[in-house]
Amino acid sequence: MRWIPFLLVVFAALLLQTTLVQALWLPTRFGWMGPELLAAMAVFVALNVRSGADAALAGWTLGMAIDLTLSGEGMGLLSLLYAAAAAGVWQVRRSFFREKILSQAILALGFCLVVYGVWSLFELLVGAHPAGDYGDRAMQVLGLAVYTAVVAPVVYGLLRRMHRLLLAGPPPRERR
Repeated sequence: MRWIPFLLVVFAALLLQTTLVQALWLPTRFGWMGPELLAAMAVFVALNVRSGADAALAGWTLGMAIDLTLSGEGMGLLSLLYAAAAAGVWQVRRSFFREKILSQAILALGFCLVVYGVWSLFELLVGAHPAGDYGDRAMQVLGLAVYTAVVAPVVYGLLRRMHRLLLAGPPPRERR
């Protein structure tokens, strides 16, 4: 993993997420739903790094970048959830064809469901939202996960072009 270029790309992705991508977010009766670029980036990294430690550390970095834009209850929770979910994607990567669009979408969907499902549950448990909000929050998490899954192959394709810049060496070959 080449950390300095990776951190620069994380910073650029965070700027995109907090500015231009906000135009893609849609208001629904359940709340705002939109894609999470950094989640798609975490899936790309987890599929292409050589070690689980690199996947977890990159996930933690991406989660911390999002945490720095938030405030209130649960500060730091996203960084831990991103690290755990990225390590989980790294563990199951052999079961997927990493270059297939459907694989990228499924992994991004699962990543977002786990991360934002646990984060939303935490917010509901600490009382950051009204108690009757469970169904709306679940639908919002599902919408965010589906939207991110749709956008993930595009993000994957863009990051694939920067593979040599971000990651040391070619993607690892799997032993059969």
